[in-house]
Amino acid sequence: MESVNSSVPISYSSANVGVLTPPDKLLRYKVTDKELEDKFQKTSKQVISKEKHYSFEDRKKTPLLVKLLFGGGTITALAFIIKKAVKK
Repeated sequence: MESVNSSVPISYSSANVGVLTPPDKLLRYKVTDKELEDKFQKTSKQVISKEKHYSFEDRKKTPLLVKLLFGGGTITALAFIIKKAVKK
């Protein structure tokens, strides 16, 4: 097995990295209040129309497991009540 000679100095070469310069000024768009209000109203109407499309039942569906557990509990309770009524 060969050993590594650790007495040799490691040379780090300089990386040629360029300097990034940011732009002198940012572009500013001139938008009037009327244009902003119109854009907001348009977006708001789109959101409201999409919300009206879905009803509460479409968005909140009860999982099948919950339905089965509720049904099983109801059947068990009714069976218990009937069994008590028959014993009397």
